[in-house]
Amino acid sequence: MNVLLLALSTVSNGKLNCFSYQYEDEPSFNGYYQLEPIPKFLNEKLEKEKQEHLDYIITLNTKEVNSSVLDTVICNSENGIEYEFFNITAKMFFEKMLCNGQKVFQQMPKIISIPIDVDDIIPGIILAMNQLRELKDKSNDFNLYIDMHGGPRNTQMTFQTILSLLKHESIYPSSIYTIIMNKSKPNTIKEDTKYFDYIDFVSGMNEFLNFGKPISIKSLNNLNDLSLRDFTEKANQIADALTLCDMSAFQKSLEDMSNWLNNREIKQDSLLELFIKNIRMDYGVLLKENHDVIDEIQWCLTKGYLQQALTLIESKMPEELFKKGIFSYDENLMVEIKKDPDKSKIKIKDAIACAKAMQHREWESDINYIFIKWIKVLDIFDKDDNGKHISFELNKTHQEYLDFYLPFWPDFKNKIFLTVSRGKSVALKVMLKNEIYINQDLQDMCMRFLILHYTLKQERNIANHAIGERKTNVYDIKEAIAGYIDLARILYRA
Repeated sequence: MNVLLLALSTVSNGKLNCFSYQYEDEPSFNGYYQLEPIPKFLNEKLEKEKQEHLDYIITLNTKEVNSSVLDTVICNSENGIEYEFFNITAKMFFEKMLCNGQKVFQQMPKIISIPIDVDDIIPGIILAMNQLRELKDKSNDFNLYIDMHGGPRNTQMTFQTILSLLKHESIYPSSIYTIIMNKSKPNTIKEDTKYFDYIDFVSGMNEFLNFGKPISIKSLNNLNDLSLRDFTEKANQIADALTLCDMSAFQKSLEDMSNWLNNREIKQDSLLELFIKNIRMDYGVLLKENHDVIDEIQWCLTKGYLQQALTLIESKMPEELFKKGIFSYDENLMVEIKKDPDKSKIKIKDAIACAKAMQHREWESDINYIFIKWIKVLDIFDKDDNGKHISFELNKTHQEYLDFYLPFWPDFKNKIFLTVSRGKSVALKVMLKNEIYINQDLQDMCMRFLILHYTLKQERNIANHAIGERKTNVYDIKEAIAGYIDLARILYRA
């Protein structure tokens, strides 16, 4: 099924002159009304190339097109009056002119008129969309063509809206045409599909930058742009990693994007170059080698990727904290196995491996495993009268997380006991950075940070594993993550 969508224009006056139209090197032909050339040309093109024809023409008609009546319309050629009509509207005139001239229809398409209001285009767009869906449902081979040059002043916005809606239903126009008026030679019928391909790409880029959605480049024009394809591949790796909440893949895809940006072939006439500055501004420090996990968490928070931010907090922050020396332990230290009659010793890293194996947590990194066990040993959470741990409530502003008060403070020298075999264990001491040990304010900040880390980890687990009922809202989680970032940066500066 071949369908042409266009917007009808009013007839400017009662006396119309003959104009010549041409597509590429095809023979030219004559026409009077500005909306008659493309339907005639397209129908002949379909008959010649595919032995098909236009089945439907959907016209967008303003009130004036439908109801404004001209007493007389005269079509003048070099030989005098070619056609003359009486008491005719633009809608009627369009239908009449399809039957007249050098390129008349052997089989007239069915014309479906859609009313559209220039001051409120949405109802007309809805009607047009419903009509297009209905026609598509009737055919397994649906081909949509668009003539975009006619109609009221906001026609292009109307078509852009329709095309954006169609894109989400995987309907892409086969060709888009317009007419370029020339003074000294035949007016040009021009295929303008590439223009709308670019609009489609711009829309996709906005979705990528604003919402992290993958970019689709289904048009041949864009697919043939190797630079654009390379960029799209890199961008979609980032989008896919965010969608899957795979933050290791996210970090790797940022490296790939940074390398691509720094080593790409620069084409000044490429549409993509318009977005390079936006991409660099949007990802900012994340495209630099020396960025840290807190930078990634801040970016996710700014973008509203809260689950991704929580994943980074749980899975990546412990490693970074130990890497920066905020906390540390000696994995190669030999420690005595308690309750071992032989007084045997074992390396800390081997003791951790034994303890993880006994709890079936071999998948967890050593640092993540130790970090959470240490927070629990510090006993920094409030308890009820029965000694049961009370969950910390995320109900503060991000600034309040820097100075909230609890009536007890942890002993940061508390040791972790790791079970290495039945009835036998070793003691592991996690060290604080010396500047934190000697500064009570920094110790207080560290305590708040650890409470917030553990609580945000639990928030992530509630969503990921569907355990329990989440009691916090988006605003509270955002404020808590912002407070976490501030506390982390204070510890980084210690």
